[in-house]
This record gives sequence, structure tokens and C-alpha cells, in this order.
Amino acid sequence: MYKTIIFDLDDTLNDDTKNMQEAFKILTKDKYSDEEFKKFQTIDKNYWKERAAGIVKDPREGMSKAEKAEWNRAQRFLRYFKGISYEEAVKMNEIYTEGLKRKVQEIEGAKEIIKYLKDKKYKLIIASNGPSTAIPSKLKGLGINEYIDEIFAADECGSMKPHAYFYEALFNKINNHNTKEMLYIGDELEKDIKGGNEVGMDTCWFNIRNENASIYKPTYEIHKLEELKNIL
Repeated sequence: MYKTIIFDLDDTLNDDTKNMQEAFKILTKDKYSDEEFKKFQTIDKNYWKERAAGIVKDPREGMSKAEKAEWNRAQRFLRYFKGISYEEAVKMNEIYTEGLKRKVQEIEGAKEIIKYLKDKKYKLIIASNGPSTAIPSKLKGLGINEYIDEIFAADECGSMKPHAYFYEALFNKINNHNTKEMLYIGDELEKDIKGGNEVGMDTCWFNIRNENASIYKPTYEIHKLEELKNIL
């Protein structure tokens, strides 16, 4: 029987594409275009995929968690804005991160399902690869911050989903290692489902993009958040 429900945030509860688009508009001001946003979005997605796969490595030993987070997030802007300095990339990331907090877009049914699960007395956790500084504002924008028991972000431990260290650090933070009582819900097979499966959790794939399943097999699959009521 599940007691703890762990949610991914971006593209599971929060519409990350719309959120990123608003932040990118703020960053680029009058230079914004749909074409340029899609280019940045692709660079962003590919960067984090390379990072999670271990292709992108920290530039030096002994970096603090804060230094790693700053360095990693600056790399996306160095790739997009050719010829800028590292310091300029850091500043751009700060502007962009602030922009992520401004106009949060809800995935259909997100607030309703969170309230439903809270009424059912589940412990609700947010576990995200996104920046920890943006999570509280996103939860507030979604109107669900009061229902969430704990939040955890990759930059707190310096490792991202699907790596086991991410989950180990998460379990330490919530003081619970009983994965048999947990269900992880997320939209990405290669991060959420693969990672959850490998640490012994049941997983639920929120297949919001109607993709074909891969080698990573979730315990459950849903296409709308309200379908969780058939499971929990």
C-alpha cells in the first residue's frame, strides 16, 4: 500500500514549455521569436540529456553544489549565445530563472489531483531536476504549495535523475527508504521511470505526449492526471 507519492514537477504538474517560453521572452525582450525559442529549448533539452548521461562533466574537482549548479545552468546560454563570457552567461541564467517564477502554467488537473491525494492522507513530495530556487514559486503559482510535504531538487545533491545518488539523497531528506510504500509519477521515461525502477519504486508514467513505450517499463501509465484516481 502506497503512503508516499513523489511527483516530478516540470511537464507533470507544471507546463514547462509555456513556463520556459515566458522566461525566454523576458530574457530576450524584443528579440524573441518562436523559432529562436525552439532553438533554445532544443539546446536546453540536449544539454541536460548529456549531463544526465555523464557526457558533460564538472570542469574541476571540489566544486561546491552551488558552483556546480551555477556552472551547469550557464552552459546553456554559452551554447545559445555564441561568444559571450561565462560571467554574462551566469547573469543571463539569473534573469531566466527569475522569469520562470513569473507566470506558472498548470497541467490540466494538477491542483485537483494534488488536493485529492492530500485528502486521502498521502505524503506528497516534489522531486525535480529543475533549479531549487524556482520550485517554491512554481508551487505557489500552481496553488499547491500548502499541500506539499517536502521538495527536493537535483542541485541539492549535485546529481540528476536517473542517477541512484539523486534518489538516495531524496530518501535521506524525507527520512524514508521504504520504496515499497512509494509511487513515483513523472513524464520522462529515461529519467523518471528508469530512475524510479532502478531504486525499487513503483512508477507511473504520465504519458502526456502520447509517446511509444521504450525499454523502461512503468508500473502504471496514464495520459491525464485525473486517471490517478483509478490507482490511488
